[in-house]
Amino acid sequence: MCDKRSYVARALRVMSAVAIVLGTISVRAQESVPSILADPPVVLPTTDELIKKGPKVAVETAAEVLGMVRGVQRSTTSLNIVEVVASGTMAERAADGTWHDYNVTRLTEQVDFVIPAARLDVVRSAPTGRPQRWIQVVAGMQAWDEEKPGINGTPVTGVIADRNRMIWLIPQGAMWGALRAVDKREDVQLANERGRLAISYTLNNEPIKLVLGADLLPERAQIQARSGVYANTLLEATYSEYKDFSGTPQNPKGWLAPCPSRITYAAGGRRIRQLTVSDCNIDPYVIFPLPANVAKTN
Repeated sequence: MCDKRSYVARALRVMSAVAIVLGTISVRAQESVPSILADPPVVLPTTDELIKKGPKVAVETAAEVLGMVRGVQRSTTSLNIVEVVASGTMAERAADGTWHDYNVTRLTEQVDFVIPAARLDVVRSAPTGRPQRWIQVVAGMQAWDEEKPGINGTPVTGVIADRNRMIWLIPQGAMWGALRAVDKREDVQLANERGRLAISYTLNNEPIKLVLGADLLPERAQIQARSGVYANTLLEATYSEYKDFSGTPQNPKGWLAPCPSRITYAAGGRRIRQLTVSDCNIDPYVIFPLPANVAKTN
């Protein structure tokens, strides 16, 4: 009986050792052999290939990279609100033509492409001044300033067009405009600019050009504007360092809607905003209640 017990014990020890070795080999094999379930590499079409396919395919392909084609129905209108939180610097042109520079502690810009509407909520200070909160709103053909978001609105005249233009200068806004132009079968032009795809269309009787990078994400948007603030000038926004701000260590891809980490706006070559983005929310709950006194005034 004693010999039988020792034999069984020795057999169990051998089996355990073999299991450990096999387990180690299996783990190492998994580490060295790529999973067949891994995401396949994405091969983006070249600029010339997109131009040959025409505006609809080119614009929708770029919109999909930006996360603006959603669901199995491939909706191009589901992503319609963007909220950007940033800090940096800004400059403002006064009525007498002089420029004033500000440090921006916090900037929150909420944009709705359907209405269209925007709220710009800024905490800023001049180099020698104290921080001040400044809230500008536009919704359709109404514009007002607010003491707090949605509270104590004061009507403002002569700024509706300028505030609306900023909606189309964020990358999703410029792409939304291109998508709607394609949907309406309006004149959308494609061009190869040094290997970059340029998409040109007209919005509110003003030409817009959106230039994409090699990754098909927007690099630059331009509006040739007849501005009440900046006169007849070229408004331009440049974007870089895209990331998905909704990503987590467990889900780094987030909502598959990348936003730029850096945005610079210029008017006639003069920089008017330079921002570092700390957060970008896709389709948050945002409203633009029209103040009673604004409705009576306009």
